[in-house]
Amino acid sequence: MGAWALNSFEIFVHDDRYSVPTLQLVTAADDTSAVAAAESLLHASPHHRGVELWGGGERLMELGACAERRRTGRGADALRVASAG
Repeated sequence: MGAWALNSFEIFVHDDRYSVPTLQLVTAADDTSAVAAAESLLHASPHHRGVELWGGGERLMELGACAERRRTGRGADALRVASAG
């Protein structure tokens, strides 16, 4: 029987109820599975405004308000404003 190789990922969830993101640790077989976990966390609550997926010390992707903030070049204040509404 073959061994399963799992990788560790960090997902930072930006929630409009908290001033700092919460950290979720995830193990997944590959990046695709980790992205699915990040998307699931983003949609798990209407309070979740964005997620950042990290692996191997690098930011792999941003979803929700995090991606919007990066695209517009606005800082953390923009995330708080986007999260409020």
